[in-house]
Amino acid sequence: MAFALNSRIVIGSYAFPGGVYELTIKKNVHVIIDTAKLQIPGLGQVVSLKGVANTVLELIGLGTFNIANNLPASSVQTAKLFKEGDKVSIDLGYNGDLRNEFRGFVRRVNLTTPISIEMEGYAWQLRNQNILASWKKTTLRDVLVRVIQGTDIVLSPDTPQITLTNYFIHNEDGLKVLENLKKKMLLTVYFADNMLYVGIEEGRTTADTTGVQVLAGLAEVKYNIGYNCPSKQPELKQRLGADNAIRVRLKTKGKNGKNVLYEAGDTDGAIVDRIIPFSSDANYLKTLAAVYLKKLKYNGFEGKVTGFLQPYCQPGWKGTLTDKRYEGARAGSYFIPGTEVQFGVKGAKRIAEITYRLDGGAVS
Repeated sequence: MAFALNSRIVIGSYAFPGGVYELTIKKNVHVIIDTAKLQIPGLGQVVSLKGVANTVLELIGLGTFNIANNLPASSVQTAKLFKEGDKVSIDLGYNGDLRNEFRGFVRRVNLTTPISIEMEGYAWQLRNQNILASWKKTTLRDVLVRVIQGTDIVLSPDTPQITLTNYFIHNEDGLKVLENLKKKMLLTVYFADNMLYVGIEEGRTTADTTGVQVLAGLAEVKYNIGYNCPSKQPELKQRLGADNAIRVRLKTKGKNGKNVLYEAGDTDGAIVDRIIPFSSDANYLKTLAAVYLKKLKYNGFEGKVTGFLQPYCQPGWKGTLTDKRYEGARAGSYFIPGTEVQFGVKGAKRIAEITYRLDGGAVS
């Protein structure tokens, strides 16, 4: 069966139904802002579909595309069609089976040859926020509700109820607030389209490949190396957590003003100290210590798996590897923190980052 690449890219009031020079989409649970970069010709043709199908204009001349109903086309300088803040929707796939790859906004249009359009996910809406607020006692969820106020962003239902004390925001934009939560409290902060998740790294339930919400774990992608992805995977390397003795130690202020320790790992290991402000929530800190240790110390593989657009996956998913050539040595389920999609005239591929094991490969 032949596989033909398809795309549907809409920016503002214009759509790209044909090919593009080059498109790169990057998402990662360790990076708050999803990004996409699109390269298109400096001169294209526009076909108006107003009153025909919808209010979106079709931008053609970027690949093979048949003009429906012989509608008249007019040439236009493509750089003049787009501006910062235009909404973006990108769907990619094979043989007409398209999947959502990116939703967001234009960040900037670069007048290069070809034209380069830089885009950001829904974190873009937090750039122009100006927040002044303080709480003597609150929760993480209440703080986030204030941060996303006035935007199209919604909170993930998996956002944990972490108690915060003496928390304040001094005239900062929403992105800065999220960066501080990530840095100071070791929280994982990322977007899935317009849904914001802030919490423990593998704590967000995700939708499976059919779009059905999975309420009892992570969505899964299966990589059968040599079958549904190339046999050569040079960036996938073995990692032995036992080679490193580590002890994670989290410090915070207790009710009596003294430091309270939450530890996990090797008793004689090198100590990794972190001070967590604003919270002495015992459940959160114990879980955080264990999860943070797992990121530093695990058995399994690390690196990247390069495949095609299918099988489909997104950051925060579970990747299950099978490789019969190594007698099951690579077999296992791993957390996927990031993906990169490359699409264009040279073809398409999806690169999935592989980190710690989810099926017993962690080292305690």
